[in-house]
Amino acid sequence: MQRNFPLVLTALLAGVTPLLAQQGPPRDNPYDVIGKVFQPFWSVLLSDSRSPNKAAVLTLVISEVSGRLPSQMVGATLSAAVEFPDKVKLTAPVLGEDITVCRVGNEVWAVPGAKVEYLLNQFKVKPQPIKKKNTPLYLPITAQQAVFLPAIFSIKRADVAEMDTLNGEELRVITAGLMPELAKSVKAENFQARMWVAPGYLPRRFDIVQSDFTATVDVVGLKFSPTLPASTWAPPEGATDIYRTHADMLDAVLYVVMNSLKMNEGDQPWLNAK
Repeated sequence: MQRNFPLVLTALLAGVTPLLAQQGPPRDNPYDVIGKVFQPFWSVLLSDSRSPNKAAVLTLVISEVSGRLPSQMVGATLSAAVEFPDKVKLTAPVLGEDITVCRVGNEVWAVPGAKVEYLLNQFKVKPQPIKKKNTPLYLPITAQQAVFLPAIFSIKRADVAEMDTLNGEELRVITAGLMPELAKSVKAENFQARMWVAPGYLPRRFDIVQSDFTATVDVVGLKFSPTLPASTWAPPEGATDIYRTHADMLDAVLYVVMNSLKMNEGDQPWLNAK
């Protein structure tokens, strides 16, 4: 028994070490952390991968803004649901109540419909119709390109596992800008992003800094699953004020809603559209 003790100890440590790693925030290479945080999203947003999880529900709270972003946005809660390949839903506070926009296949519905039509008519500048492919949203990258997403960032303090405590939870913090060549080409030299990551590579907060605005967004709910109930994608029972259009208009509808978060009619956010 004494001869085998080192082997027994080694076996125990091999079993315990992964458990200990799961209990604390990730301390591995920051580029690997970024990849592992976003990998589950690619199965939902970009491709029919081997992952069993093809759906997700997400709740975000905008906790801070500055610059050209209006202060009314602070405190806005956004709820989203996504399911590969062609379903997405967003609920956000606009013009005194929650507006819901949902794409189901080739169709888009939104409630309350009258307010959505009002916003679409007021915004003079908005995305043109975009032909939807077999992904829930239009994203300017492919599933193959998404694998290399971490490579576009320039990590600050890449050799240090920076930690912070948020709401009583110890988190890994990663601060990054864009690679200099990319930043210059897209005129985002001042761009900086910071991400707080919990055990299990779960994002808890994102902080975005640009030359003309800053925004802090807290992730207060995130869950992946193989599918979501069919009722997720149906208009509220009894709803009659429903705006309906085709999927190519999804970007325009989402744009006017997101640019009107927590606004009132007197704020006229469309006047600032450029």
